[in-house]
Order: sequence, then structure tokens, then C-alpha cells
Amino acid sequence: MSNGINPCEYKAKVILNIDFVMPQTLLFKTSHLRFKIYINEKMVYSFGYEENAVSFLKSPGTSYHLVELPAMSSNKEIVFDFQSPYSNYHGFLPDIQYGTKGECIAYYQNKSMYSLFSLTVVLLGGLTIMILYFVTKNKKYALSKSFLYISSFIFLVSIWLFFQSDSCQLMFGYPQIMYFADLISLVLFPVPLNLYIYDVSKNEKRKYMLYFAYAYAATLVLNLLLQVFGLVDMFQLVLLTHSLMALNMIVAVYVVHVELRIEKNKDLRMFIVPLALVSAGGLLEMILYYYSNMTQTSFALRIAVVAFLVVIIINAIKSYYDNLLELKQAEYYEQLASVDMLTNLGNRNKYEQFLQSHEPNQPLTAVLFDLNYLKYINDNFGHVVGDSALKKCAECIKEAFSNKGECFRIGGDEFAVLTKADDNLQKECKVFEKLVQGWNKKLSYTFSVAYGVARFNQKTDQSAYDTAKRADFAMYHMKEEQKRKIIL
Repeated sequence: MSNGINPCEYKAKVILNIDFVMPQTLLFKTSHLRFKIYINEKMVYSFGYEENAVSFLKSPGTSYHLVELPAMSSNKEIVFDFQSPYSNYHGFLPDIQYGTKGECIAYYQNKSMYSLFSLTVVLLGGLTIMILYFVTKNKKYALSKSFLYISSFIFLVSIWLFFQSDSCQLMFGYPQIMYFADLISLVLFPVPLNLYIYDVSKNEKRKYMLYFAYAYAATLVLNLLLQVFGLVDMFQLVLLTHSLMALNMIVAVYVVHVELRIEKNKDLRMFIVPLALVSAGGLLEMILYYYSNMTQTSFALRIAVVAFLVVIIINAIKSYYDNLLELKQAEYYEQLASVDMLTNLGNRNKYEQFLQSHEPNQPLTAVLFDLNYLKYINDNFGHVVGDSALKKCAECIKEAFSNKGECFRIGGDEFAVLTKADDNLQKECKVFEKLVQGWNKKLSYTFSVAYGVARFNQKTDQSAYDTAKRADFAMYHMKEEQKRKIIL
């Protein structure tokens, strides 16, 4: 190695061995280095000097390189001419693999297998939780807003991991753009976690988490302004971002401690393990980053985020199941309060609610029913047959009237239909009579139902109850007529 005039410039030279009689491919990774490769003073590869590079980015970013060397290069001198905008990268030589292009790609695939797998798991997991939140958002069994913040965090981390990954750097190119997006996502991904803690917390200390969210936004704006105007490269401000993250972790631990100790917050307790995992992973990530002279990234945090995601998905499934179970229980108790369990019609309570909700200026038609001879059927055929008769009566009412209004069982053998329409329901009544007659011919006992119809009249009815009374009177009048026909 020999240094140039600029302390951030240096060269590495080597004589190629006999392997390079055949065409060979070099595979290596560089960070914040632009360079040229010469064989016997003839340039065969250049990186970071392109005219179309982003002008306000000093660094060419991090990238993998596949450099194809021509045949008959053995015994020739290969020279790597490196240059870096950062003095701490001076003299840093990349680890270079060589072989056929296929061998180099296979080496890369074996090396990056875990990275690809974890990136896929994180990205799909975050998107799944986010989609599940929006799909259930307006439903009774919706996931809490906490899962939106958590999935947003996972998504932003996956973006950071994507731009950090060897796959992205080797396959897609544009290292300066990836470098730019990498640093932006680094600043942004803690924001959703702060918003989550702020959202679920109840004590006044939670305001600090909101301040940190604003601080990250301000840090990003500062980074972009200094970068665009060419004053300071974003890479040089990573220490500022990491310092903010470290302070954020300390304050977050304090806020969570207060919340758990004083408020006994169950929602936050559910997330305490995944939060601890990702915090520990983030702290270890920063330690490894500076310990490796800013060359080791995304290893510890990637492992922590995968673990974080697994716990979050388990919590999401459990939360979804618990919400669904609570909804089913609520629906069951609601059904007990408003539905007749034998006939599955509305019960007396629901019938009363309908009558009470009626306004004098609204139309209303009431039909009241009475199943004849229920006591006789119970006494002579048993209560099971009596219950069957009640169910058949309910079925006839539903089939004839359910498209017009609500159907109710309001007593032992009494039923009702209430509809918000000024209609005498003659057509529906005829359908009902045919259904009853059909069952009467099939059954071994007399199946007969009396009914009466009344429409709300503002002149005679003070409320819907008066209309129901008139329908009840009409029903008893039909019942008496049916009895007289039997006697005759």
C-alpha cells in the first residue's frame, strides 16, 4: 500500500497469480470509498466518479462490486486507487473474493442467506399487521391503534434493513440514493415507538415521548439542510442521531417504569418484552457500530427486530382473538337481552323499545298474533310439540312479514310485527294465512293463528301503544270468530 498526497487517498497493488490466466470476477464490498482499478496502468473498473452522481452527497455510499477481469491477466500488476471523504476510512482495505461470476454470486448468497430471510420476515410481518389493522379498523373486533404504530416501526426498520442489506447493494445499484434513504429511515424509525408509548400511557411524563418524536423530525430536517447545502454530510451526523436514540432509550425506560408502577397499564405491559428486545438490540447495534470503526451495521438490530416481530405477531393474534371472544360474548348477552331464544324473534324487551322509539309524525303498522289452542297442544301432545308449534308460527310470521318490518314474540303464545309504514299489509296477511293453512293440513293437531292489524292514526292514537292495543283488539275479534266457526 502507498499513500497519495491527500491523506484520504491510498493505493493497493498486487501481482495477479496463475489463476488469472482464465477470466475471473472480483467480489468485494466498499463503504464510503470511490476507487479505480487498473491492470498494467489500464483502467478496468471505476466507481464513485460518475458524472450523474448526486452532487450534494460526498460519499458514494456502501456497495457490493462484481468486477470482471479479462483472461491472461496473470503476472500483471493490479492497482486499486481508493479515495474517501472521511479520514477514518483511510487505509481500510475491503475483503476481496475472486472466482467465476457464478462462484462469487454463490458465495454472496451463502453469506447473505440469513439477511435475506430476516428482511423478508420483518417486511412481510410488518405489512401483515398494518393490513390487518386497516382491514379491521371500522369493525367491532378492530386491532388497537397500538398495532398501527408498531407495524409502522417494523415497516420503517425493514426499509432501513433493506438499504443496509447486501442484496440491495449488489442487485439494485444506485448506492448514493440507497445511502441517502438508509440514513433517512435510520432517523425516522424510532418515531412510531415514541408515538406508541405516548398513545398508551396515561401519566403526564408521556409528553416526553412526543417531544422525542418532534426531535427526530427536527434532526432529519437539520440533516437534510446541511447535506443539501453541502455543509456537513449526513453520515457525519450519525453520532447526533445515535446520541438522541440513547437519550430516548433512557427516558423511555423511565416513562414506562412510571406507567407500569403507578398506572398499572395492561396495554403497555403486553408490549414490554418486545420493547425491551428492540431497545437492547438497538443499544448493542450502536456499540458494535463504533467498536468496528463504523463498518459493522444492521446485525444486532436485525436479530432484535425479528424477535420483536415474533412477539408482536403473537400478541396481535392473542389480542385479535381476545377482542373477537369479547365481541362474541357481548353479542351473546345482547341476544339474551333482545332475542327470544326459542323462536329467534325479537323478545318483549325489544318490542317495547321499538314502541317507545316511535315518533308521532312517523307511520306505523302493528300486527298482533295469537297461536290458538297452545294449552291443548301442550296438555295432549307434550311441551316439545307445543314448542314446535310456536316455532312454526314464528316461521310463518317471518316468511310473510320480515321484508316489511320487525317480528317479535311478546308472550307465551303471542307474537307481533311492527313496521314503519302506513300499509294495511293485506298481501302479507294473505301469504301468512296460506302458510298457516299449509301447516294445519300436515300436522296431527289443529294449527290455527288469529291476528289483527292496525295503523297509527294521529287523531285517535296518542302513542304507538294505542295502535298496538287496537291491533290486539282486532286479533281477539278474529279469535272469537274462529271459535264460533268451530262451534257451528
